[in-house]
Amino acid sequence: MLEKLFMNRINYHVFFHNYMNLNQYGLTPHKSTNDAVMTVKNVVTDGLTAADVLVIVSLDVKGAFDAAWWPDILKN
Repeated sequence: MLEKLFMNRINYHVFFHNYMNLNQYGLTPHKSTNDAVMTVKNVVTDGLTAADVLVIVSLDVKGAFDAAWWPDILKN
């Protein structure tokens, strides 16, 4: 319960003072993967309309550290 109180106060402070980057979707209330995908779609559509050169880089890190040797990671 104390953790929830801390998180609510931290979130209030961060969002009230606009410390959060508006392009942040993870760990942001009321934003989801769908919002991020729609933002990418809009950027691509606008870029194609303006005949801009577009480059998209995607990185999938799910499971990237499953086989990592955690004692060495923690030690370093």
